Amino acid sequence: MAAKYERAPIELFAPAAPEAPGPTVTARFEEATLRLARLIGRQIAREEFERRHCNGKEAKGAAEIKKRGKTP
Repeated sequence: MAAKYERAPIELFAPAAPEAPGPTVTARFEEATLRLARLIGRQIAREEFERRHCNGKEAKGAAEIKKRGKTP
């Protein structure tokens, strides 16, 4: 598995069949692509929510400590 910040190499392949795929294959491919895009989008949204939620708690906690006059 590649490290988190390393780029994975992308290999290009020639098409296996010279003819175009049938409409059923194309529709299934589009459906799978959209499903994968939704999953990726949801994961990104989860990570962003967690990042904002955690940052908000830390900032709120620090403000409350300052109000009480205690140092962290």
